[in-house]
Amino acid sequence: MSHADLFKKDKYLCSCNHVTIGDAVEFLKTHNIQSVQEWMDSDIQPVGDKCEACFEEGTENDGVTLAVILSQVKQGKL
Repeated sequence: MSHADLFKKDKYLCSCNHVTIGDAVEFLKTHNIQSVQEWMDSDIQPVGDKCEACFEEGTENDGVTLAVILSQVKQGKL
């Protein structure tokens, strides 16, 4: 799987809450989220509250987790 395939905007990051990577990137930038805990504590975009996949191994078991997406946003890559 290529780098571009891992970070497709319409790919689910948190399937339990139906949050795509595109949704997540927009949320993180708009609300200036700085940590995974801050993101998980948010009432605006729930993530990580129903299962552990999105912050442990990735929804598709591919390593694309909340921390990875947050890191990519902070680095300006997404």
